[in-house]
Amino acid sequence: MQKRHGGHVRAQPPAIDPDRMQAWVRFLHAHAAVVRRLANDLEAANKIPLGTYDVLVQLSEAGGALRHRDLLGRLLVLSQPGLSRRIDRLEEAGLVERRPDPRDGRGVIVRLSRSGRAALRSAAAVHLAGVEDYFGAALTDEEAGVLAAAFGRILDGLQDRPSRVPTARRR
Repeated sequence: MQKRHGGHVRAQPPAIDPDRMQAWVRFLHAHAAVVRRLANDLEAANKIPLGTYDVLVQLSEAGGALRHRDLLGRLLVLSQPGLSRRIDRLEEAGLVERRPDPRDGRGVIVRLSRSGRAALRSAAAVHLAGVEDYFGAALTDEEAGVLAAAFGRILDGLQDRPSRVPTARRR
């Protein structure tokens, strides 16, 4: 719906059910608070930072290696420039190795190193204890099942839908 305002036509934002909006806002605040706590716990325990943990977890879950661009699509906290810089630092620290992609001469494979696996195992104990303490312990088994199903539906729905606003092309 559009509304005239001082000679200009302005699009009205869509109406959102108040309960759904409250769920959205509380999800955002809870997510931010839990992520901050998880990051602080890793830092206090002198483990790898949360962004590094994210990279190493994604590599581990993919069998130990991913193409750079596929890794970017799986990460939770880093952008393209952030990932490139992070991979540089992780390679310097010996946590990952970069190899040319044999199927694509322009591509790069990022591989988890033995040291990276050890750092991940060490940080996982702290991280997973925090996930249980700050998230899991606040939920009943039924609530955990409902949230898992709801978030699964949201993710599945996004897979098959184009974005409402096309991404701008860079010049």
